[in-house]
Amino acid sequence: MVWRLISLISALGLASGTWISGAIAQPTLHIDSDTPPFRQRELRDGNMQVSVRYDGNPDLDNRYHRNNLHYQIRYREWTRELILRDSALTFSWANVMLKDLNQSGTPEAIITTFSGGAHCCTTHDIYSWNGDSFDSTRLDWQQLGGGTFEDINGDRQVEYVTVDQRFFYAFSSFAGSFPPSRILNFEDGEFHDVSREHRQELRQRAWQMYVTLQERNHDVNGVLAGYVAQKALLGEFAEGWEFMLAHYDPDDESGISGYNIYNDEGDVIGKHPDFPTALQAFLINLGYIDESDLPCRCGG
Repeated sequence: MVWRLISLISALGLASGTWISGAIAQPTLHIDSDTPPFRQRELRDGNMQVSVRYDGNPDLDNRYHRNNLHYQIRYREWTRELILRDSALTFSWANVMLKDLNQSGTPEAIITTFSGGAHCCTTHDIYSWNGDSFDSTRLDWQQLGGGTFEDINGDRQVEYVTVDQRFFYAFSSFAGSFPPSRILNFEDGEFHDVSREHRQELRQRAWQMYVTLQERNHDVNGVLAGYVAQKALLGEFAEGWEFMLAHYDPDDESGISGYNIYNDEGDVIGKHPDFPTALQAFLINLGYIDESDLPCRCGG
């Protein structure tokens, strides 16, 4: 990310509290592949305002692209005003949003862009006001459209609801993978994993996985990997593990990384002999279970 300009203006005359005319009261702007270029659109919510310029969707056949989404984020009080300017390259679509993620009373500016790949990648750049300046936080390498920012349990705390991206391709193709839930909240300029606190969401996705397994007769290991992890988040790892042992396909060793054995430097030094062994090591490495949770009973 390139910071274009940060300027602080401390002048009563300039910080009048009157917003530029034409600002959109609804703090969301969606851009898609059919959106024509525009010079300026503005969002506002409280003391925060975002001005956006869009140069149009890039030509995918052109290898050299300039940033086509330009934005200015402004925080304004009666006695001061701070402006941050930045830009990004996006293909096909983008979102610009003002949303209070941490109940601070001041919304965050969320800039969402897409790299133009088949599945990947979506990037969320979050700018939050800390009382003196803007902090920036990035969620990148998100598959498809990334997650959603929503209050999933009605407590007025916005969560970022997504899936664990690390499960894609681990034990199956992209389409054959069914990653477990990942739910984050935003505090002090950082995202924290609170997945285990939202049991209703976890239970719903676990049921979707179970139904998929009942209907599918191929690529089951990619779903089972996510199902066992989801059950671990629910505190039901042993039950999920027993289900996996009864239903996995011992002849399916597809996937890119799930079977690999790595050294401390991240180099591949071997492969696990079967799916249960590989899955147990994978879940331990990602923090879903501890080594003491269940010894690997390879092949059931």
